[in-house]
Amino acid sequence: MFSERRFCWLLAIVLVVSVAAFAGCGKKQSSEKVAENMMEKTLEKATGEKTSVSIEGGNVSVKSGDSSTEMKETSEWPSDMFSDVPRFTYGTVERVTSGQDGGMQKFNVFLRDVSDDAIDKYGADMKAAGWEAQSTMQSDEGGMVSAQKGSVALQVIYNKKDRTAVVIAFTASE
Repeated sequence: MFSERRFCWLLAIVLVVSVAAFAGCGKKQSSEKVAENMMEKTLEKATGEKTSVSIEGGNVSVKSGDSSTEMKETSEWPSDMFSDVPRFTYGTVERVTSGQDGGMQKFNVFLRDVSDDAIDKYGADMKAAGWEAQSTMQSDEGGMVSAQKGSVALQVIYNKKDRTAVVIAFTASE
């Protein structure tokens, strides 16, 4: 079950994504500054903590207490990704979110143009890199694979119809 704090962060991420889509690209516009201020006030009210929001085109950064989240429009695999996580090469990186919450580090890598056999191939990549499979599910609509290696957990969720996927990596207890 989600704690109130986790619910607030989920709400924050939804707000940030919405504002990022609204804010557009280019130089910082007054709409971005207004969006930053609105988000800061909303998050401060929801969490009770001083919050800082920065929007730069399609990139958004949120910091509050011991938590931070960054969302970046990029076509690059994150350079600061956990070193044991195999690079997903069966699609194109579209955007990356990363952050820390109470000592837990997390990454979400959103992909498009993902190949139909991506889950099988990435599952093999994980196994070759020493990941212990936790679960695998496949259907006509897509699939999911999850694994753990040491204190890092990894999930990949794939939608065949949309040819999209998300790689989720985060620190977890062993």
